[in-house]
Amino acid sequence: MLYHILGTISAVAFLLTWYGLAKQIISIEKLRSSNLPPTKSLSTNQFASSFLAFYSNFIFGIAIEPLSHYLVWTRFGAILLVLVILFQIWRDRRSLSTGFIFSFCAVAVVVGVCSIGFRPYPGLAKLGATTLMLIVTALLVQGTLHQLFVIRRSQVIGALSPALFQSILIKDVTTLAFAFTMPFAIAWPLILLNGASVITRGCLLIQMVVITNKSQL
Repeated sequence: MLYHILGTISAVAFLLTWYGLAKQIISIEKLRSSNLPPTKSLSTNQFASSFLAFYSNFIFGIAIEPLSHYLVWTRFGAILLVLVILFQIWRDRRSLSTGFIFSFCAVAVVVGVCSIGFRPYPGLAKLGATTLMLIVTALLVQGTLHQLFVIRRSQVIGALSPALFQSILIKDVTTLAFAFTMPFAIAWPLILLNGASVITRGCLLIQMVVITNKSQL
């Protein structure tokens, strides 16, 4: 019962992340329509690592038994929205690296959706899903820290949306609570990933608030 209660709370809270991502996309479009650099201060590293974080949760939700609808479909919406942001970054910068990252993530979405048809995953694939979570945790930490250093160096948050990171923090906290309703032997990668996200993105949000307050003085 607690699993379903916290799963529902986590899923509903995750809708705030959808909202935050949508706000980020709107912010980019507003800057573009104003003939300003639309992806200024946006770290490709940060959004690519965010994509991988959502994606690893998506795959983890598919891999476990039973399939966690609370994880899978909320993350599916998020990875599509982040994919739009990565496309916007590529559209603005037209670099080989941003094009590769966008293409890689787009292919990953297709592979992930197709993998649902191969459930239950064999043991090796489950191990792969856990390994992916660990790798993504490291990438998420470095990606978020990179974004923090970018805005700290420039002292401008640009198109970066505080609402996005506020919603992600709420999502991470509720997902952590949800993860603790599962057996620890199964859920520990989820706990590690979301715990790391709470710490690093919390620091990033604090830095964004500090910079915003300074600019208003």
